[in-house]
Amino acid sequence: MSDNDTEKKPNFDPITLEQVNVNKDYPMEPDEFEILYKHNCYCHMAHISKYGYPIVTPMFYVVLEDGYIYISSVQKYRKKIDQLIANPKISVSISNDGSNAKRQKSIQIIGKAEVSFDQELLTKVHWAIIDKYWFDLKGNEEMRQAAFKGVHTPNRAIIKVIPNKNSPTSWDFGKMVQMYERGVWFNESYQMSKPYDIQ
Repeated sequence: MSDNDTEKKPNFDPITLEQVNVNKDYPMEPDEFEILYKHNCYCHMAHISKYGYPIVTPMFYVVLEDGYIYISSVQKYRKKIDQLIANPKISVSISNDGSNAKRQKSIQIIGKAEVSFDQELLTKVHWAIIDKYWFDLKGNEEMRQAAFKGVHTPNRAIIKVIPNKNSPTSWDFGKMVQMYERGVWFNESYQMSKPYDIQ
């Protein structure tokens, strides 16, 4: 018997794939969920505009000690803060961007936004953002302070994402086709787009 005969193959059962409840049937493993939730590069945040349209925006985010997602935005020169104050309904999607379908893993959070202008919270979140997204400045305190000054501006506000009762949910597409592979597989999609990069 050849290796090809014993190789595990995906199960593309059309009934299962059509009728699957992705929010319940194939959740991520708990440790993989925690890694993706806390350490992904960005999230997609959706809120409702004053005209009733869903607005989806890729956002930097951090998870603090309380386990909630925190996002920083600007009130005066952006629209989302005032719109979230008027209508706090919010959803957040976090995906590992797996280009191979069997390694796609995603998290969805549905809930409400708690907008805060508290200076202590702003400072805490903004330093966490600097540490996460400007990690290359570690050891250069002068540049870290300059980066913080650029982020910690007067019109900033913090969005805390409060999940609903049955949220968050997650799904692992590899499980759906009986091809689960352990791991989070961060940024695998770059291998798909790399040939087109201009670097």
